[in-house]
Amino acid sequence: EFAAAARVAEPYCDAIDLNLGCPQRTAYLGHFGSYLLEDKDRQLVCSIVKAGAKAVQIPIFCKIRLLDRLEDTIRLCEELRDAGASLIAVHG
Repeated sequence: EFAAAARVAEPYCDAIDLNLGCPQRTAYLGHFGSYLLEDKDRQLVCSIVKAGAKAVQIPIFCKIRLLDRLEDTIRLCEELRDAGASLIAVHG
């Protein structure tokens, strides 16, 4: 449904931001935000980004948090880029 929401918002903004950086308890309980950054959810997250990028003509941005290992963070960024993310912001 991210793609549908992006299409609705597109005429009113310059980019769409997918916030994968929220570490709050409510994000944990709802399984969103930074709790989607684990390997088990990677295919889901990349499919969301890919669908959004296909649905609109404006950039898709992703906000993430650093993972435990730098190599894992780099791999995540590469996967998001390959899925269609135009910009990735990283919380330290």
